[in-house]
Amino acid sequence: MNNMLLQIFDLVTTFAMLLVFIRFMLQFADMDASDPMISPAYKATHIVDVFGRIFPTVAQGRISIAAIVLMFLIRLIDISGKAALTHKGIAPVPLFFTGSVSLVLDFLRMCRYLVIGSIIVSWIVVFTQSSHPIIGIIMRLAEPILAPFRRITPNLGMLDLSPMVAFFAFYLLEIMIGALASNFMPMLG
Repeated sequence: MNNMLLQIFDLVTTFAMLLVFIRFMLQFADMDASDPMISPAYKATHIVDVFGRIFPTVAQGRISIAAIVLMFLIRLIDISGKAALTHKGIAPVPLFFTGSVSLVLDFLRMCRYLVIGSIIVSWIVVFTQSSHPIIGIIMRLAEPILAPFRRITPNLGMLDLSPMVAFFAFYLLEIMIGALASNFMPMLG
């Protein structure tokens, strides 16, 4: 019973985290909330607007500090809830450190998945010569992530190396941050 409860709790927190990440990326990509394909995501994450009254947005409203804080709170709830369900305690400093590191790792992982999604969607467009509004949304969500990599990769005409470079960069960052965190965690107790 406790194992099932733990899985349900994990599912709920992961889903909440994914929703808030999508909302963060929608704002980061400067996508309009009045778009009928995008408005359900804005409505489902209205709590970000509530947090937005406390935490400002930066970069001309593109970076939502409220969404970042909300993702951090969800991660803290996830870690402390799992500790409580497994009858293990966690001290505040390790909780904060674990929450911070896992938030960064989750963010990098979700960015990597978004890059994979943009690669798959670009292949669908090339092979089927068709377009759907969801395809455009995925491509627009991935664009702010891929734009810095497009500036540093050489232009090879039809072949765009920036998604592959971005994927490997995010993957290497995940590995490095995870290794650093695992080295620091024993020091925290």
